[in-house]
Amino acid sequence: MGTRLLTGLLWLAVLVSALVQIGVVNWQRDLIQVWQREDGRRAQLQEENSRLLLERSTLTAHGRIDQLARKKLNMTEPDKVQVLSQ
Repeated sequence: MGTRLLTGLLWLAVLVSALVQIGVVNWQRDLIQVWQREDGRRAQLQEENSRLLLERSTLTAHGRIDQLARKKLNMTEPDKVQVLSQ
């Protein structure tokens, strides 16, 4: 009777262990899918950040600002510059 009980308990332990292993593998696969999705999002955000940095540098270029000031605001270089000293 004791051997039968021990054998039954061992089989139950093997079954529980197998079910836990299946659960862990499934959980790991879910985590890998989440990681891949988030890594793709990270790559998209990094690409957008690079594009925005390039756009900002283009919009703030000194030549472009000078050109806009001359065209839209009718600004010109001063004819006569006088520096006042103290």
